[in-house]
Amino acid sequence: MKRRTVIALLVAPLVSVATLLPATADDAGTPPVQASAPSGAEVDAPVPEIKWNDCDDGLQCATVHVPLDYDEPHRATTELSLKKHPARNGDADAGALFVNPGGPGDSAVDELAWFVENLPEGAVDRFDVIGVDPRGVGGSSSLTCRAHGESPDPPQTAFPITRPEIETTLRYDRHVRRSCATEASPIIDHMTTADTARDMDLIRQAVGDEQLTYYGISYGSVLGSTYAAMFPDRLRAMVVDGVMDPIAYTTGHRKSDARRPTTSRWGSDMGSWQTLTAAFAECDRVGPQRCPIAGEAAATWQRVMDRLERGPATVDGEQLHHQDVVARASGALTGVDSYHALMRYIDATHDLLFESESGHEPANTRTYARLRDQLADPHPEQAPQEVQAPATEGVVCADSLNPDDPRDWIDAGARADHQAPWFGRLWTWRSSLCADWPGSPADAYAGPFATDTSAPVLLIAHLHDPSTPISGARTLNGLLEGSRLLILDGWGHGALGESICIGRHVEHYLVSSDLPAPGTVCQQDQHPFPRR
Repeated sequence: MKRRTVIALLVAPLVSVATLLPATADDAGTPPVQASAPSGAEVDAPVPEIKWNDCDDGLQCATVHVPLDYDEPHRATTELSLKKHPARNGDADAGALFVNPGGPGDSAVDELAWFVENLPEGAVDRFDVIGVDPRGVGGSSSLTCRAHGESPDPPQTAFPITRPEIETTLRYDRHVRRSCATEASPIIDHMTTADTARDMDLIRQAVGDEQLTYYGISYGSVLGSTYAAMFPDRLRAMVVDGVMDPIAYTTGHRKSDARRPTTSRWGSDMGSWQTLTAAFAECDRVGPQRCPIAGEAAATWQRVMDRLERGPATVDGEQLHHQDVVARASGALTGVDSYHALMRYIDATHDLLFESESGHEPANTRTYARLRDQLADPHPEQAPQEVQAPATEGVVCADSLNPDDPRDWIDAGARADHQAPWFGRLWTWRSSLCADWPGSPADAYAGPFATDTSAPVLLIAHLHDPSTPISGARTLNGLLEGSRLLILDGWGHGALGESICIGRHVEHYLVSSDLPAPGTVCQQDQHPFPRR
């Protein structure tokens, strides 16, 4: 999962359920005891030398080589791409602050400038801010899978509902898996979050820091909780923001969770549904001067959904599907500055659907086109068909337990959609490549995540987060001894840069190790429906 954006994401089989979930696990709700991969602390790997070079806008760039396989740390290597913003005071007296924007699959190198812009000034003054592209991602050695033979057409909808759409998705997934099983770059067997945590620990040593200082968002919280579990004595300070439940991500809390796709365990579908319905209620509360569908917000949405569930409609020259509207709403909910545009889009879509079908001339054509282009594209560009680059799945599928049968996603999506209307299938199908994913999970870390760290971890959670609901932060808060939960009373995904109050507490913690008082709640600087 990404910072403020939805993610839009083994011939070795997935590790067996018996390996990770003991037979005594209580299916009534008691979390299973998790086995763990070998601790990174046991790895004796050579520390790379970093040679920084000036690149752009006062930043410095470097590449380093780290072990491809930490079981054989002195043999083959893989390349990592790094970028650094030197401390503004010219001294970096606090060392380095490592950042990760999420995904998995997002580039920390590309997002470094965003972090520098949004981190509190006191932190940017004192720390070298460093982004490391995880293995298989961005400028680091990438995962590529070469297709052989004719490639099927990729899916044309954001997620499948109808039988033909399901068959198209399953056929294309099978093509990608076969391509990755037949001819993939070596990194495919070494893309687990545990591998990336070991990389981060090597880079920490390479920059000369005795302990790690870190800020991770969304999936970056999984990387953070994995590092904390593997290296509990090596934390100077760690902030995880937009927190994922690491147990739900890897194995699930119940034995039966191993038979569910990982993306149906995250709670993102329920978080999206709850956030959307709460946004409708807030729209109604503030009134029509601030929200265009106030008074009947949920009803307007429901009429649009009911119409499109009967089949696609032509709207302003676009073949509009049910999935298109859901995907655009999902993306808009991740950023507070998109809520007003989302409500206007729903309003314009409703008018065009029903006015055009009634024979009247639609009045909102220009508004609809502008808002459609402003919101997230429900049809992200596919990788070239001759070469696939599924970086997200390379991490997620190796990290997590999933069903072996691709058709299990059909029932799982239907069940999820019943519990979290509109968003259940969208989130469930995001991991559909994980059925029999050919990458190796051998080095994955599956817990335990409960640990006592050398420094308390600061967790930050929105009250209305569609992608990582606050339940994930509360779970991790209970697993990390001495950790502190800081709540943002706001909307969207990722709190960095969203609140002066949050920034003040983050600065005090990173610079001086001062945690906010228990129960602290900050307010978001921007309202989803501001006065105009």
